[in-house]
Amino acid sequence: MSHFLVDFDREASLTLEQPLGNTILGPEEHIRNMTRDDLTGFIRDNYTADRMCLVGAGGISHEELVKLAEKNFASLPTSPNPIPLGGVSRAAPVFSGAEVRIRDDTMETLHIALAVEAVGWRSPDYWPMLVMSAVFGNWDRGLGASPLLSSKLSHIISSNNLANSYQHFFTNYSDTGLWGVNIITENLNNVDDLMHFTLREWTRMSLAPTVAEVERAKSQTKAAQLLVLDGTNAIADDIGRQMVTIGRRYTPKEVERYVDAVTPEDIKRVAQKYLWDKDFALSAIGRTEGLLDYSRIRADMSSLIY
Repeated sequence: MSHFLVDFDREASLTLEQPLGNTILGPEEHIRNMTRDDLTGFIRDNYTADRMCLVGAGGISHEELVKLAEKNFASLPTSPNPIPLGGVSRAAPVFSGAEVRIRDDTMETLHIALAVEAVGWRSPDYWPMLVMSAVFGNWDRGLGASPLLSSKLSHIISSNNLANSYQHFFTNYSDTGLWGVNIITENLNNVDDLMHFTLREWTRMSLAPTVAEVERAKSQTKAAQLLVLDGTNAIADDIGRQMVTIGRRYTPKEVERYVDAVTPEDIKRVAQKYLWDKDFALSAIGRTEGLLDYSRIRADMSSLIY
């Protein structure tokens, strides 16, 4: 018998008061009622000179790019209250612990996303948190080398068959961010063990990150940062994103220097600040009956008990 249940935490609705709590596309009724005037008004208000960044990558000189910009974009209007590159247009959103569970017994797997409040692009804690995400990394049991991955969490999950895969993420905005993990599992009898050992590894970062795992994560972070710069399109996207969000571009050499400067003590400090005993946002869909209540999971944010 199919069982569908939607369980929204009281505080989950509060996030909708912030723009980050809304979907990108918006509700269906808004899309269906959209008119030509809505589209032209949006373009008029948002496609202004102070909201754009023109980037050139590849075989073009700076002087030639400037001439093309003056010829083609000099007539663009400017907002009444222009925002400088890297500026913040509004107060930072408020993060509150919340959960959304959608139970669907027709699904064979359980999908879980769990995240804590993190930092924006310009925070000095950005680089240690980026490296800390790489400490845990990603794991998929379908990969032939999955039992050989060096992450301690991957060994725990692999040897006990606790999940199908997991992926740690670090999502950033100009003034805030989310740091967390996406998990998929079909082992529905051991969901509590899965969450416990995952969060136990998180809390271990507040006490005893090892030199070896931090150095490995730093190497992986540098490699990942270089791999995304594959071609002029990717380079232009990287430059434009950084110019809009922080007002300047970190060159690959600068990124390497910032990552190399991260130490186990930095990892320990940011873990204590953003992970240890902190509220989190949880979403789950599938057969959620094995996922214990928020308070029980929250207790593992400050516990190393096996």
